[in-house]
Amino acid sequence: MYSSPKRDGSERYVMAHEFDIHDHRHRVKQLRDDGDTAVFENRDELACPACSDPFERLLLIRSETISVPENSGEPFCLARCTETIALFRH
Repeated sequence: MYSSPKRDGSERYVMAHEFDIHDHRHRVKQLRDDGDTAVFENRDELACPACSDPFERLLLIRSETISVPENSGEPFCLARCTETIALFRH
């Protein structure tokens, strides 16, 4: 991740490498896709692009808003992608 100046002088943080699920389809299993969200299981110790640790599940969010249900207390990371927000549960 690196910072990049915005036009107004403030900084934004940008992923050094965009995470595209299509580049990793052979390493994950799609569990659900309802149009607004898609859930994948990590089958190959794929690293989280935010923290570099392997993740268990990936939730891709296409809708503008979502309510995430209470989880088991496991940590998670978020990554903003071009068309989605990615939530990586560890």
